[in-house]
Amino acid sequence: MAEERNVQQRQHNGHGEMTGAIAEQASTAAEQMGRAVQQGMGRANAALNAVTERSGQAAQRTGEVLGNFRSAIETSARSQPTTTVMLAAFAGFIFGAFWRLGK
Repeated sequence: MAEERNVQQRQHNGHGEMTGAIAEQASTAAEQMGRAVQQGMGRANAALNAVTERSGQAAQRTGEVLGNFRSAIETSARSQPTTTVMLAAFAGFIFGAFWRLGK
């Protein structure tokens, strides 16, 4: 009887050591995963900042181009009104043709 208790106690102690080792491995894995997630988030934030900056620059350039285009149309309309109206009609015709092809 005493011998059975000693065997059971040794088995129980062995399970405790295994449980501790497994818990330690799980804790280490969780820490590594946490670091990997933080690094990934840092990279994602850096990429988002770069995209935001580039899109802001693109929007600014687009505004400049539209301003230049508007100025060119106004100048053309003052100096050559008939040609400007004909070009606008032609552009509308082309736009309408493409619109119709899309349907």
